[in-house]
Order: sequence, then C-alpha cells, then structure tokens
Amino acid sequence: MDGIRAGGAAPGWANGVRRVAVLTGAGISTDSGIPDFRGARGIWTLNPGAQQMSTYQAYVSDPALRRRSWRARGEHPAWRAEPNAAHAALAKLVNSAIDTWVITQNIDGLHQKAGTPAERVVELHGSMFGVVCVSCGDRSPMNEALARVEAGEEDPDCPRCGGS
Repeated sequence: MDGIRAGGAAPGWANGVRRVAVLTGAGISTDSGIPDFRGARGIWTLNPGAQQMSTYQAYVSDPALRRRSWRARGEHPAWRAEPNAAHAALAKLVNSAIDTWVITQNIDGLHQKAGTPAERVVELHGSMFGVVCVSCGDRSPMNEALARVEAGEEDPDCPRCGGS
C-alpha cells in the first residue's frame, strides 16, 4: 500500500494526504486535568522549585529531591486522567488510511488510552508508567515502585542492582 495504512476513511480535510506526523506537548492534556508546566496555572509557574524534579543532575545528586519526586509521581493527576477530544481526534486520524505518527513530549499515556496504537506513539520523555534505573538501565513498572513507596520506602532502590 506504499506507506498508507489500512484503516478507516481519512477526514475530508486530508484529501490527498498520505503521511502525517503530529507533535504534541503538555497543552494537549490540560483539558484532561493535567496542568502544563509554564502556563498561568503551570506546575513550574506555581512552584518554581518543582522544575528541579525534572532536572537529571539535581535528581541524581539530591536524595531529598528524589524522595519528593517519588511522592509527586504517586500524586500525579495522569493516574486518574481520561483522554479528551484532541486525543480522540488524533487516535481517529492514526487509525485512518493516513500513515500517521504521534510524537509526544507527554508522559501521561493518554494518546494510547484514546486508541492510538502504542507502536504509533513516540514518547520523547518516556512514560510515567515505567521506571528506568540510572545505574543499570533495568526497566520495571512504576506501580511496583510506587507500591514500595507507599509501604514506607522513601527512595526505592533498583530491584536488580540496588542502584537509583
């Protein structure tokens, strides 16, 4: 099919379009109740110190920051969020005859939850649903690490190597 995916009919505005790449960021998920970072009600606007939790060097060098970060992960609104109309529209486009990719800066998984196949989503900043050890690279589910935090571990070590 020369790059065109099998799927539903393409929307009228896309007549003749064969391939689309869509880049999304925090703004697409605000209607799902997930605040952006720099907007008027943004996470970093309301709490400038919160940006440190997203800074690699600060995270690995500051145990207190890591403990705050683990608590913040468990409280993230994306755990309860539902996809909005924009996520649904993109899922419909991806599942049409147009060869479509979603490239996202978001970690919330709402594109996939809306019906976009995971193999059609490129998550530039990873996913909040997984943990990667910075020492050995082992990957594990976030819910397992958060269960350990809830059980009293403030900064859970990697189950494989004992690292961060």
